[in-house]
Amino acid sequence: MTVTLNKHEITIFKGATVSDLVLAYSPRSYKMLLNGKLCVFDRFGNLTEADGPVYNGQLFYLKRAE
Repeated sequence: MTVTLNKHEITIFKGATVSDLVLAYSPRSYKMLLNGKLCVFDRFGNLTEADGPVYNGQLFYLKRAE
């Protein structure tokens, strides 16, 4: 399936979580997500959980935690 993160289309396996998506995008960003320095938001601006599911066609953004 294809999911978009920060305007980059990423092909990822079915059943993936938000953290799997971030890891596929960037190992450095994944480490920052685990340390609480980054947050993932959906296309509506809602904060998502790292263990939340991702679905084909979804759109996510990484932002620095405040």
